[in-house]
Amino acid sequence: MSDMKKAVVIGAGIAGLITARMLSDYYDEVCIIERDELPSEPANRQGVPQSFHPHRVLPRGGLILEHYFPGYNDELVALGAIPSQEEKVVIANRYGTLVNKANAASSFKIASSSRALLEWVLRQRVRNIDHISFLTNTEVTGLMASEDQRSITGVYTKERGRDHQEEMLAADMVIDAAGRSSKLIRWLGKIGLSVPEPEVLKVSLGYSTRYYKIPPSIQNNWATVITESDPAQGMRAGMLWRIENDIAGLLLFNAGGDEYPSTHPDEFQEQIKLLFASDDNVALIDQLEPFQGPRGYRISESVRQHFELMENWPSGLLVLGDAFCSFDPIHGQGMTVAAIEAETIGKCLDEQRMHPEPQFERQVLHRMQQAIEPAWWLSSVADLRWKGVVHIGPSRMKGVAFAQKYINLFNKQAMKKASQENNKHLFILQFLMNALILPPREFFKADVLNMILNDNGSEEELELRAELGVQDPERFQQRIDELLPSFQLEPDGRIKKLLESIQHALSK
Repeated sequence: MSDMKKAVVIGAGIAGLITARMLSDYYDEVCIIERDELPSEPANRQGVPQSFHPHRVLPRGGLILEHYFPGYNDELVALGAIPSQEEKVVIANRYGTLVNKANAASSFKIASSSRALLEWVLRQRVRNIDHISFLTNTEVTGLMASEDQRSITGVYTKERGRDHQEEMLAADMVIDAAGRSSKLIRWLGKIGLSVPEPEVLKVSLGYSTRYYKIPPSIQNNWATVITESDPAQGMRAGMLWRIENDIAGLLLFNAGGDEYPSTHPDEFQEQIKLLFASDDNVALIDQLEPFQGPRGYRISESVRQHFELMENWPSGLLVLGDAFCSFDPIHGQGMTVAAIEAETIGKCLDEQRMHPEPQFERQVLHRMQQAIEPAWWLSSVADLRWKGVVHIGPSRMKGVAFAQKYINLFNKQAMKKASQENNKHLFILQFLMNALILPPREFFKADVLNMILNDNGSEEELELRAELGVQDPERFQQRIDELLPSFQLEPDGRIKKLLESIQHALSK
């Protein structure tokens, strides 16, 4: 990559802001093109239809954001966001209820805030970088390509709401971070390129969110409450949490397309009481003062593109975020995965500057796929529990039935150890995997399997043993390796150091 003068980022959402910040380390000029006019204060945007609903940065994403935006979390807290590591957390599932006053996230600084506040803080940081500019109220209408169609040389743009002619904006690198509304596949088609069949999770999910004011009388007794779904029984999931300015959000979720949570205020309140059934939870919710909503959000599918399989993928073009792989938002992975993808591109740019290689962009897409594989697989394993959710794609998703039965028994044993022995090690292990800190291979492995296979012939244990198909513990690891994806993840010294510190803290 001999020419690294100008980069264009399509989209000024979270993914676009992280990407622009990363690119600012490599390019002389970075331009962010955004369809919306950007608000001058924290506010939901029309171009982000899910912005009303909860967003969270997982600990892996927090590490990356702290690298690119040092102190961003402290800034959020100063603006009223809640240091979530200080929150009491109540987790309820089919096996019981856990109250955790010093939760597993206490090793991480992750503030709980609205999407609007987080985006605003990151956008102000990006605005303060001299060689990054914003082109707002502007749509990208297509890709500029070289005569042989092998390179992207910029984008065509048009001001929204005007009859102005298209303009050309030249660039050495174009990165699409436009999210689910991306038109990249159409643009590639216009220059004669067809894309491979994607993986599609037909999930038909829906959730409804309502916000409340928290009266002073209950602020000292506050708890974040998470009720985990039980798809086999058709039980939806729910979450009650705080954001900035003494506001609480309450969300209801289910998947599979059956009986979406209501957006009618009275029906929503009744559904809440059925889900948050304990007397303490109901008493807490009854004291909240309705503020906004409820509003619904519906998604028919999650899509993972496989652009890396295109031998004729053009140089000068990359894509990340929901335009590359979109997730079920209930798992809170989207912003973190976008951060992982941006960081992966940055690592590749470092290497390319030192040792240039042909087909750089296609190699980047391969490495991004490897980096996001755990998040896609974990969310798919969870969603495929729901009746009506199906995976469609060129290849079968590996290890789903085994993983689901493994997690069932793991959750049962984790709740038993936490409630009977006050031992939360298993909960923390699962938290670290879902936080995308711990690779799935460290969760699904023989010594953990041996630990949970002592449930006296319970239904969960019998189902797992049947799926495992071997009885000899000496063969457990081999069988796990056969059943699960390989997860070829790159080593990360920062994560290794973090895990060592957590293990040291737990051993005290």
